[in-house]
Amino acid sequence: MKTLLTLLSFCCPAGAVLPDSVVLYGHSAAVEAVAFSPDGQYAASAGLDTNVRLWSVKTGKVKKVITGHTDSVWGLDFSPDGSELASIGNQVVEVWKVPGGKNVRSLPGQSFSMYSVRFSQSGDYIVSGGYASVGVWTWPEGDQYRTMKAPVQSVNAVTLLPNGNSVVTGDGDGTVAVWNMNSGKVTLSVKAHAEPVRALALTPDASRAVSAGMDGSVKVVRLLDGVVENTFAAHPGGARAVAVSHDGKTIASGGMDGVIRLWRLTGQQKAAFKELKGHEDSVESLAFSPDGKSLLSGSKDKTVRIWKLK
Repeated sequence: MKTLLTLLSFCCPAGAVLPDSVVLYGHSAAVEAVAFSPDGQYAASAGLDTNVRLWSVKTGKVKKVITGHTDSVWGLDFSPDGSELASIGNQVVEVWKVPGGKNVRSLPGQSFSMYSVRFSQSGDYIVSGGYASVGVWTWPEGDQYRTMKAPVQSVNAVTLLPNGNSVVTGDGDGTVAVWNMNSGKVTLSVKAHAEPVRALALTPDASRAVSAGMDGSVKVVRLLDGVVENTFAAHPGGARAVAVSHDGKTIASGGMDGVIRLWRLTGQQKAAFKELKGHEDSVESLAFSPDGKSLLSGSKDKTVRIWKLK
């Protein structure tokens, strides 16, 4: 990507950039969430400093610093059309206009800490995961549609199936679960990990969930019947981030060792085909660009990186 190579010459201090990455500075604490806009024009990041930063991917510069959260921000997601950005912190979901950063709506209604947020593919719902519960709001109305009580202490990651009525969660007891959003019932529960699931992603066809666990492993779970199709021993100390490329061929994982590893989704290989090194602390969040040419990462080292893959 020519733009990224150009950025290397001016956006970071000498010695701070590896040949295949651009470092974005500005956060004053750990970066816990990152996301690409659907058109790839913007990157968003947020974390323990309570701020949401919107970056221009083309220039590597901050487009907007969005303030309003009063506590750590743990999750981000762009709306399907890219016109809005949802961020989740403590007990509230905030929705902002892109790129101006105007607050569209605040969604309270959850009396517990929340860690993950997602728009549905249709844009009709916003779903959150948090302490012992999954929250669902209609969008753009912002009405609380349902609170689904979880049989676990913490729902750390959420995503939605394209059918519009199923939520997939990664839970504190190591399970990957599928919920019927209309009934509020769990329809599938798979004990995938020995320790808490920290992150979750779906394959493009939504047939599989890929989970990252604090047991250090990344799992590929078939959602039709709950079969664990593959296990990668990914990150000593814990896997904390995972993403699946938009072509469905590649898994990216990050963890406590500060390394990002790339894996083939299919096949029985047990070794990563590529490692990306540069972060100085745990990798907390990952996102592939829509064209698959870049990978976005956020770390406890307070930086965001854009990695050139192709």
